[in-house]
Amino acid sequence: MQQESPLSDNTSTLRDSPSEIAAPKITRKSHRKSRAGCKNCKTRRIKCDERKPHCANCKRRDVQCAYPTHNPVLDPESGEGLKSCEDLRLSEIELTYHWSTTTSQSLSAWSSGGVVWQSLFEDVALNHRHVIHLMFSLTALQLAHCRPSRRSQYIETADYHYERGLTGLTHDISNIGTENCDAILLSVQLICFVNWAKGPQVGEYLAFGNHGRSDWLVMFRGIRSTLESFGSENFSKTHTPAVKSKGRPLPTLSEPAGYQLHLSELRDHVAVTSQPADSPKNVKAVDVLKECYDSRYGGIDTEYHVVFAWLYRMDDDFLDRLQGRDAIPLIIFAHFVVLMQEMETFWYMKGWTHHVMSGIFESLEREHTPWIRWPMAKVGWISP
Repeated sequence: MQQESPLSDNTSTLRDSPSEIAAPKITRKSHRKSRAGCKNCKTRRIKCDERKPHCANCKRRDVQCAYPTHNPVLDPESGEGLKSCEDLRLSEIELTYHWSTTTSQSLSAWSSGGVVWQSLFEDVALNHRHVIHLMFSLTALQLAHCRPSRRSQYIETADYHYERGLTGLTHDISNIGTENCDAILLSVQLICFVNWAKGPQVGEYLAFGNHGRSDWLVMFRGIRSTLESFGSENFSKTHTPAVKSKGRPLPTLSEPAGYQLHLSELRDHVAVTSQPADSPKNVKAVDVLKECYDSRYGGIDTEYHVVFAWLYRMDDDFLDRLQGRDAIPLIIFAHFVVLMQEMETFWYMKGWTHHVMSGIFESLEREHTPWIRWPMAKVGWISP
């Protein structure tokens, strides 16, 4: 990461007066250069007294004071800060290399799709630092997955870049326009991949969580909100690789035996047992799911992750009831997990299928569990 050059102090000189009184010699006071100031002072480019939890400037302006997590102190004598900067540059060289050669290629079923992701580094990321940070975060997580002996180091690196990417994205979202909407959409997509790549989290089941909507779902729905805000035609660079499905169909798979009949029976069950106000939306959820099954097993889908079109198309009311552990949405979601299982081909989806199915099973009252036996069997998950 390119470091800012410290601002040099300008020492003014005094001309001799007519009486030839010598000007006092102004000497530079030796001091320790620090990058430990708060974020607000850095932004305003003013000196920070570095008091915690609130520096004097923020306290006077009555604004929230926040300090960066990592702030190498540039001590010319010790050289520790300079070494930290050097390590960071080396880390970014490694991450750039692996993004270009490996990680970008893992985001698509096809080499051509990997090339598109690879090109986004130059086309979008170099002009928007939050995109670079999130690319680096995802790459570090893949390295953690592939190199267990250095896992803790790569996880720390991933967290470092994720935090900075999220901060930059938040700033850009508050100023969204045609000049940065591509970068915002790309970062939101990358955050979804990063949350997958972090692996299954206790109490988080992608579409619902024990402590409110999962972080992944919030960001995934953010893709829809971003596209709807500007229209997909404005996303010339980022709409192709991760939202639209283009190119050749995926390899044909043997379809789950009797899925048409089972989904038809599920639809009838949903129509009869749903509350009257919820019935139309629940039935629609099954119908959309049937479309997703037909697309995947009918040789239409061209990318594995387009199965998430089902969650993309669900309205907020359905997702709210899923979050509230309503039995019918949970049962329908369990049938979606069958489609999700195929994505475990990719390193960033490992372990998610069984984890999500276990969360659904634990959330359902036992009288409803017979309706998820079919998806449980298809993904090979056995209840404890």
